[in-house]
Amino acid sequence: MKVFAYSFMAMLAAAGMASCKDDASTTSAAAGTSVTPAAQPSTPSGPNRLPEELERAQSMEQTSVEWVSEEFNYGTVPAGTVVTHRFRFKNTGSAPLTLTNVKASCGCTTPEWSKDPVAPGAEGFVEAKFNSTGRSGANNKTITVTGNFPENRKVLKLTGMVQGEAGTPQ
Repeated sequence: MKVFAYSFMAMLAAAGMASCKDDASTTSAAAGTSVTPAAQPSTPSGPNRLPEELERAQSMEQTSVEWVSEEFNYGTVPAGTVVTHRFRFKNTGSAPLTLTNVKASCGCTTPEWSKDPVAPGAEGFVEAKFNSTGRSGANNKTITVTGNFPENRKVLKLTGMVQGEAGTPQ
């Protein structure tokens, strides 16, 4: 059983799904496989209901958004560095743009964002802070932004390489 567990975790790591110990995706099933939790209720709060932030975004008047960039490569940094990047966007539609949720793929990445509605023609931001402590090697973090724009969700990417371990000579 230990060999299977190790092989499964190695497969997840190779697929980029187990990059953080506290990343919720480490419990995700491998591609082509589904896992159904036991005894899920079939009420409106059951498995077929959309997440609240997505329902809210879809119920609002839609607008359009233009991102200055959707991906940022911070290059190579020493372990223990906190990398901060601000993704900027412009509301290019005619209705206020509201971000109903912003979520990082891992606890090592903390997002901040424009909390107030962004007026048509105005700019807003999503800022990501990545703490590289204990994250040596290649890192690919995502920030999922939910709002009242056509696709309702946008995935921003923060990538780079972390050298060494925090507290050790480089």
